Amino acid sequence: MATTAQLRRYFSNAALSVPPVLYIRDNFYSLYIVNGTSMEPSLRDGDVVLVRKSDVYPAASWRRWISAGAVDGIAPPSFDDDNYDNDEDHNALRVLALDASSGRPIGDKWTGRTYLKPPTIHVLGSVVVYRAPDAARYPMGEYRIKRVVGLGGQLCRTSYSSSSGGERGGGEMIVRVPPFALWMEGDNKVDDDAGDEEEDEESTGVENLQRCRSSLSLSVDSRAYGPVCKNNVIGVAERIVWPPSRWGKIPSVDPSTSATMRSWWI
Repeated sequence: MATTAQLRRYFSNAALSVPPVLYIRDNFYSLYIVNGTSMEPSLRDGDVVLVRKSDVYPAASWRRWISAGAVDGIAPPSFDDDNYDNDEDHNALRVLALDASSGRPIGDKWTGRTYLKPPTIHVLGSVVVYRAPDAARYPMGEYRIKRVVGLGGQLCRTSYSSSSGGERGGGEMIVRVPPFALWMEGDNKVDDDAGDEEEDEESTGVENLQRCRSSLSLSVDSRAYGPVCKNNVIGVAERIVWPPSRWGKIPSVDPSTSATMRSWWI
């Protein structure tokens, strides 16, 4: 039977471990549960994903991007090269420069002061967890998980649907994503008659895990509420950690390499 001293030591050690765990959860990595089918087949209902909330030592990434060919450490070089648009390092410089134009500081003077900063989302196809702009409509499901199909400053070809007089229709449109924003869409492109009638499921908390909302048959994403400000971004989903049969990196999809290019710089 444990003595009083042993119990006191046990609870003291447990209490000391709480702050580091909370710090890691809030600043480095968290677990989120996918709720819904809008990200199928990449993510399924009930998958638990590991979400990265920070870039660690961003100055190192900054130096790598600069070595890729930036001019004066801020603006990217000429964009005449056809391969330039798909270069991740150059995309990062574009995104940072455009973010700066909207008031977000960039450069060594900023990155050198901290070893953590919010993720620099500069890769098309990244899967991101964020607070939805329409979260007020779904107080129990404010978190969404979608794929980045357009970066700030890009033109993005997207689809839309409409319903008029009992008839369904739709088409394509081109939108310009503003700086410091992302165009988010779900992977599930199924569009059936139930799509107009069913709303996203509400999310409920499960212990220390938070549920990310996805739609049932047709994703409710930027096509419904427009670009997502980066201030709403929680982090980048990197791996599936549950169930064990699906453990591994989240499948990546680059919208710019599809048969019909969906996003491009101007």
